[in-house]
Amino acid sequence: MNDTKYLNVINKKITYLPKNKRKYQNIKYNFEKILNYKEYKKIIQKLNLSKYIKVAIIGKSIDQRNVYSLEIGNGENIILFDAGTHAREVANPLFLLKYCIDLINKLEKKQKELNNIKLIIVPLVNPDGYDAVLFGPKSINNKKLHIYKKRNLINFNTYKANSNGVDINRNFPSQHSGLHYRKYLSQNVSYKPSLGYEDFYSGYQLGSEEETQALIYLFNKYIYNIKVYITLHSAGRLIYSGKPNLSNVFNNNSLKLAKYISKINNYLIYDKNEEEVGNGTDGTSTDYLSELASGFKFSTITGRLSADSYKAPNIKNAHNIGIVTLETLEDITFNIKKIKAEYYNKKFEKLFNKIIELYYI
Repeated sequence: MNDTKYLNVINKKITYLPKNKRKYQNIKYNFEKILNYKEYKKIIQKLNLSKYIKVAIIGKSIDQRNVYSLEIGNGENIILFDAGTHAREVANPLFLLKYCIDLINKLEKKQKELNNIKLIIVPLVNPDGYDAVLFGPKSINNKKLHIYKKRNLINFNTYKANSNGVDINRNFPSQHSGLHYRKYLSQNVSYKPSLGYEDFYSGYQLGSEEETQALIYLFNKYIYNIKVYITLHSAGRLIYSGKPNLSNVFNNNSLKLAKYISKINNYLIYDKNEEEVGNGTDGTSTDYLSELASGFKFSTITGRLSADSYKAPNIKNAHNIGIVTLETLEDITFNIKKIKAEYYNKKFEKLFNKIIELYYI
């Protein structure tokens, strides 16, 4: 990613959905079905009728679907959630959308703002992949894209990538992204667009994908205000916390957040010792934001974030932040009954509310 492109991404102007005079009506969704993108979009538009939410279009997918950011509250402390980075992990966008629906319904009933925090939710980072794994390649509009051209070779049950075949969660320009350490890469890393197996194709260039750029913009816009970042993935009922290449302050903050979550949902915690660096699975959203929060700067030479020195970086946290990856569900599933059971049995509404309460001062 060159510096001109990077600056264009972080300084771009985004649009907010316009408000109209229609009155907000309570939205009902209780996991009756898995929503397609059009249904998801309609719910977002209905949510936007509430005065308690602002809906931003922070980017578009490769196949020109909107990547939405839902902003609730007007405080300085930001809690950021995202989901749907990997196509096959369809439960998590429903979790975040369900929570957002119920939260807005309650705020409307009580006529109450979230004054001291701002909750930012990106329910579906990869809408093209999401639609394709659920409803087939016919859902893709641009028939020249990889996901459609290779439709007879792709295993859509296990497909993680976007419509270019890029694993978005390997495409972020972090210092240790595997794209630039090819001689050290694990055998699972691929140099070709994904066909839906355990391959990690990070793209022809770091930061190349529109969906990646949407989150890069968001991270940079709010970097000094984000107190919590939780990205939802599947599966294994795990909480990944910490980065072995970063400071004790950062890792302690993230582990504290992980323990707080685990007390509610009983998920197993993996700390910094379980995290591998430089083996080809780097380039995740948590890698990027963790380094950004630790003071790493974009390098015009390498086209990614960089510390002062690679071998012995001078790492000082820019501010306190807790960052974790929340791996929901026991295993990948498209079964709506199992998805619904996980949301309720693992107390996700309580979990999200409690995280808000931590910073609602």
